[in-house]
Amino acid sequence: MDFFQKIILIWKKINLIQRAMLTAVALTSVIVGALLIHWARRPDMRILYEGLAPAEASKITEKISEKDIRYELRAGGTSIYVPKEKVYQLRLDMAKEGLPVGEQSGYRIFDNEKIGVSPFVQSVNLKRALQEELAKSIQMVDGVSHARVHIVSSEQRLFASESGKTTASVVLRLKPGYRLSGSNIAAITHLVSGSVQGLDVENVTVIDSQGRLLSSKSDTAMASGAGTVQDYRERVEQNLAQKVEDMLTTVLGPDRATVRVSAVIDMNSVSTVTETYDPTSKVVTNEEIKTITEPGQSSAPAGGGPVVAGEPKRDESILTEYEVGKTVKQEVILPGEIKSLSVAAFVDLSPRDANEAGSGSSATIMDANDVEHIIRNALGLRQTDALKVVNVPFHRPAELFIEDTPSNWPRYIAIARHVSLGIMAVCALLVLRIFRGAKKKALSTVEASELPAPEGAIGFLPASGERTSESLVLRKHIANTLQSNPEQVRQLFSSWLEEKESIG
Repeated sequence: MDFFQKIILIWKKINLIQRAMLTAVALTSVIVGALLIHWARRPDMRILYEGLAPAEASKITEKISEKDIRYELRAGGTSIYVPKEKVYQLRLDMAKEGLPVGEQSGYRIFDNEKIGVSPFVQSVNLKRALQEELAKSIQMVDGVSHARVHIVSSEQRLFASESGKTTASVVLRLKPGYRLSGSNIAAITHLVSGSVQGLDVENVTVIDSQGRLLSSKSDTAMASGAGTVQDYRERVEQNLAQKVEDMLTTVLGPDRATVRVSAVIDMNSVSTVTETYDPTSKVVTNEEIKTITEPGQSSAPAGGGPVVAGEPKRDESILTEYEVGKTVKQEVILPGEIKSLSVAAFVDLSPRDANEAGSGSSATIMDANDVEHIIRNALGLRQTDALKVVNVPFHRPAELFIEDTPSNWPRYIAIARHVSLGIMAVCALLVLRIFRGAKKKALSTVEASELPAPEGAIGFLPASGERTSESLVLRKHIANTLQSNPEQVRQLFSSWLEEKESIG
């Protein structure tokens, strides 16, 4: 009996429920196997380029299609994904083709300039090239993803005594989680003003992509180290807050800490002169020597004669003037001393990966008390200074493109793969058990039907010298016959008893 005949025989011997279960298992195995094969054949897609303009993306995808390589467009068509093993080779091939060119060509605009271009077109192209080169330089600043520069210069007139002012505007698109400080904005304004002839720093305006004004006159004053009292206070507070935020960002990641500092600053300038007198110390201020001359006594000689005058007497005296010693101390206190600080901080200490919270590890990255100690030591806060740290999950706005959100499909596919393998294993065991039971039943029926009746056997009863295996087969056959057709068995037993009585 060949394999297919055995399968047909087994199919006939099983009941309707077993047939339905067997069919469902077979269909499930085929579908799951096809899905697993399709998933296994899918390539591992990696990013080739991101943040592309539509025109550049179309050129790059056209070149990839010519090479008959599969690709995917994500993030609204600005990112291109290709198979992992093709990424580096495609980048080299695209570089050979001069792609991506970039939105800002800069001075490359003069590479293909035609002969006979008017001076007006040349001046416009020069301004365009300068604007794009400045934008490229600004994009090198950490935190700036894209920049645009607009320069407006006055028209040069021959007989004009004074030319108009040159102005510039800069539009910045910042990376998520970044914020430019006043010194960064002042550096950008000085970069633009220093690159354009006749452009002053105060005539440069800087805004961000959300329409917020970033530059002001106070920023220029802060960059030069001068300004009003309020400017100085804001600069101190921003520097202290930025110091703490940078330190926390290193551990927690970007956009997970917000710190605000309020400072009380003494802006009074005090000059103190202190004189201290010491009576024990004397200082000679004047010393004068006085000489007093007295005439000498005259005397007469013994033999008579004129009187002889004696030598004059001189008496010297020293007059000394003393002054009590003193010490003069002059102390000048410059303005800007920080009297007190008040610090408030919101931090998100939740794990960056949701799987870390459920893996038995700590529910937070670090303790809020540790954050307070770190901030207090970093800013040198005194015990009288106020500090409050609150651990709270941050609100994160929805992304611009749905494709930018990380997909859970790889995890779901992995789970489905393991579950499907388990289901297939269980189904295989069930099918094996069904086949074994049906096969034993079919084989017993076939062997009983094909087995010749032994000599000396009457009906279904074995002879006295029959082997044990044959006896077991016949007994099973009798049991099946009793269940299927008991009337025939009764007749057979009746005929056997009649034959026994006639013989006896």
